[in-house]
Amino acid sequence: MKKVLVGLLCCMLAAGVISGCGSKEKPKSDKSQNHTEKTEEQSDTTSTEKPQEEKEPSKEPEEEKNMANDLTMQVLKEQAGTRDYTSLEELNPEPGSYIAVVVKNTKSSFWASVKRGMDDAVKDLNQKMGYKGEDKIKISFEGPSEETDVESQINIIDAVLSENPAVLCLAAIDMESCEAQLEAAAENDIPVVVLDSGVQSSLVNSVCATDNYSMGAEAANKLAEAIGGQGQVAVMTHVAASQTSRDREIGFTETIEIVNVSHENPETSMTEMAEAVLKLYPDVKGYFGTNEHATNAVLDAVSASGREIAVLGIDAGKKQIDAVKKGTEIGTFVQNSYGMGYATVVAAMRADL
Repeated sequence: MKKVLVGLLCCMLAAGVISGCGSKEKPKSDKSQNHTEKTEEQSDTTSTEKPQEEKEPSKEPEEEKNMANDLTMQVLKEQAGTRDYTSLEELNPEPGSYIAVVVKNTKSSFWASVKRGMDDAVKDLNQKMGYKGEDKIKISFEGPSEETDVESQINIIDAVLSENPAVLCLAAIDMESCEAQLEAAAENDIPVVVLDSGVQSSLVNSVCATDNYSMGAEAANKLAEAIGGQGQVAVMTHVAASQTSRDREIGFTETIEIVNVSHENPETSMTEMAEAVLKLYPDVKGYFGTNEHATNAVLDAVSASGREIAVLGIDAGKKQIDAVKKGTEIGTFVQNSYGMGYATVVAAMRADL
């Protein structure tokens, strides 16, 4: 089965909107106008869009629903050749098809936004096909309560595969943990579409994800700029075995000199680790968090320390948005999670053709 790479976006939210997207090359920044800044270098699988995460999870703005006008999806359409991930026009799924989705956790605002995109794609698909009742395309959305719980995620994958879905959509906690499940899927002709965070396997049909290396590198550039190129910098990452965590960390640390990297683990909270880092390194002037939970932990530790430290994160939960407004977080890189969810469903239906 031919593998397809579907690239989504990364953008940065600060005082106003600063957006940009990374490619596999080293990132560079352009001059801003009206508080908007875009990096022009884009690979054939990346695109730019304004942030979606800043909206309340319960709301579904028209700009989220109208995928035809979404800049991310427009660029994907232009660059995907014969494979169009911006619309459902050429899809003809079997009645009653079941899409199983297993993600890292179901609690964060990021995954809530991904789910909205998926639910809307399925709704649009059923409307297009005229499916009602038992004929409707169905989707499940599951994941462990904690992003460190690899065993629970594996058990969930096993459970959904036993239900023989048409497609499995997977965001793996541990990029090396799912080989047996991917082999089982292949044996049962269940294509696998990876979203957000990949696996080290050839048994994947397509990937819908941000260029996390470039996002980390651009974050390093922005944080260095914020501290005037002086002072120590530390990093707080989510699970080290996650591809998103690894790529963001590598992109950041290969771009700027750092004094410490802490990885999320079940033994010590990220807030406790950040507090220890701030005590051990009194000259830390900048701190980078690789996702919502990591950034929130850093914000708590910095607040408790009473020090002025430039914090920059990824994702945009309510706490992060409030911190940006208050100026306690200089900015946050935000993925088009809604678009990622919508495009993943399109990729899933194409994989099932």
